[in-house]
Amino acid sequence: MFASIRWKLVLIYLLLILFAMQLIGMYFVQSLNEYFLTNFNSTLYSTSNLLATHVEPYLSSKDSAQDNNPQELQQFLNTFAQMSGGGIYVLDKNGTILAASNDPLTIGEKRNSTEITQALSGTRGSAIRQDPQNHHLSTYLAVPVRDGSQVAGVVYLIAPMTQIYESISHINLLFYTGIVISLVLSGILGIVLARTITNPILEITRKASAMAKGDFSQQVTVKSSDEIGQLGQTFNTLSARLRSALEQNDREKSRIEAILLHMSDGVVAMSAADNFFLVNPVAQQFLGVKQETELMDKLHAVIPANVQEQLWNGAAGEFTLEGAGGRMLRVYSSPIHEEQSQIGRVLVLRDITEEEREQRDRRDFVANVSHEIRTPLTTIKSYIEALEDGAVEELPTAKRFLQVLHSETDRMVRLVSDLLQLSRLDARNVAMRMTAVSCRQMLNDVIERFGVLCERHQITLSTQLEPGLPLLLADVDQLNQVWDNLMSNALKYTAENGTIRISVARHGANRVAVSVQDSGVGIPEQDLPRIFERFYRVDKARSRKLGGTGLGLSIVQQIIEAHGGTISVDSEIDRGTIVTFSLRTVEGSAR
Repeated sequence: MFASIRWKLVLIYLLLILFAMQLIGMYFVQSLNEYFLTNFNSTLYSTSNLLATHVEPYLSSKDSAQDNNPQELQQFLNTFAQMSGGGIYVLDKNGTILAASNDPLTIGEKRNSTEITQALSGTRGSAIRQDPQNHHLSTYLAVPVRDGSQVAGVVYLIAPMTQIYESISHINLLFYTGIVISLVLSGILGIVLARTITNPILEITRKASAMAKGDFSQQVTVKSSDEIGQLGQTFNTLSARLRSALEQNDREKSRIEAILLHMSDGVVAMSAADNFFLVNPVAQQFLGVKQETELMDKLHAVIPANVQEQLWNGAAGEFTLEGAGGRMLRVYSSPIHEEQSQIGRVLVLRDITEEEREQRDRRDFVANVSHEIRTPLTTIKSYIEALEDGAVEELPTAKRFLQVLHSETDRMVRLVSDLLQLSRLDARNVAMRMTAVSCRQMLNDVIERFGVLCERHQITLSTQLEPGLPLLLADVDQLNQVWDNLMSNALKYTAENGTIRISVARHGANRVAVSVQDSGVGIPEQDLPRIFERFYRVDKARSRKLGGTGLGLSIVQQIIEAHGGTISVDSEIDRGTIVTFSLRTVEGSAR
């Protein structure tokens, strides 16, 4: 029964009401008990104080007949007990009963209960105990009767609490009876309320089942504007949007087919029975076929036999083949699975001709390196052979030959060092230790390192620093290597009485531009686009004569780009060259 949401709602509704009533009932009963007991005790205390006031003359130490008449005291207690409905005892200061309202036989007995002892000591004592005869709870209250500052006796009251608890029980019975009646009425109301909620849900469930079977024209009747009505409206909106989504899905399918037809990679999809269900024009172009019927024969012709066996068995793979027009194709193969079975495979053909060209460039680079190393080695070998043949005996000739050997060895060391540096930069193996660098300190270091060389070559070195520039974020060692290459080039290609000018200025919000301008021979315009290529020299003979490796500007470009900056070269023949690079700055700094 409770599998239905209707009965779940009714049960939750009843449990909530029951919980609320229980909580309220506990608070009500507790408050009621406290109220009756507090009122009872207050009345009892007032009565005891009144009795103590009236009994005090009978216990006074004054010697008068009226004050010491026990019969009159007994009559007074009997009258008062009939009004209050409890037992009253009057005890002297020794704890002996002088008068008793409901038990005259106890007169003369001595009582020493805890509350009487407290009253004889001057403080009021009370206790609640069960009557041994009728087992009813009663309150026992002892109040001291004072004669001046002395305790002359005690008024001892025994008040039954039966009527209080009967009243509380009667009120509790009425309360719980009301709870039962409320639960019954709430249950009936909950069933009616649950029907108003569940009926529209059942209708939506039936409509959803129809939609699951393919009928997307279902609409529910919206009878209200509450949450249930909003659910029905949402269902109707969902139905409409689902129809729209299916239509859009068909359109997207057409678009995907259009993308496959016009993408740069070739795509071939075939079933397990080698029936093609998708071949885009690029694949036909790569393989040089015009009809899909020719495609399988072409694939068998260009794919190696061992690779065909792997592909036809459903394995994923990657291989390279030669397509039409001499272009190199990289083929990626992947099986198509549906549930646990293979239903076909997809071949993606990618043109890697440009990648092969890059590989060829790398091979050319290796060839250039070999040539650059072979040239000094050939020179060294030739001069060593000349020395062995007797030139060592001629001291001037031997010294000249040794100078050449030393120069060629230095050239090889520089070449190998530059190659190692480029290799580390290409592989990102150079750990950049970025620190804050002052622009002024950077220029001072450059002047200190290259000032003497400029004076030796009779070249004027000047600097220009824009004031208030922020700190640079750079690796000091790598930055020094940039300056070594740029200043070495400027010194090599600038004649005597020439000039080298270094300028540092702000470049945008968080960058600083550094320019190195010389008055040297300059670079032809047609060579500028290739100036950062490795081993590229504008004047190969002059460059080798001056000891260049052809790798300096390539290293500089790699270092600057590793710093997140840019570098450019502007030059004119016989008017000099300007190399400009930018570096990032430390935010919020100025030097």
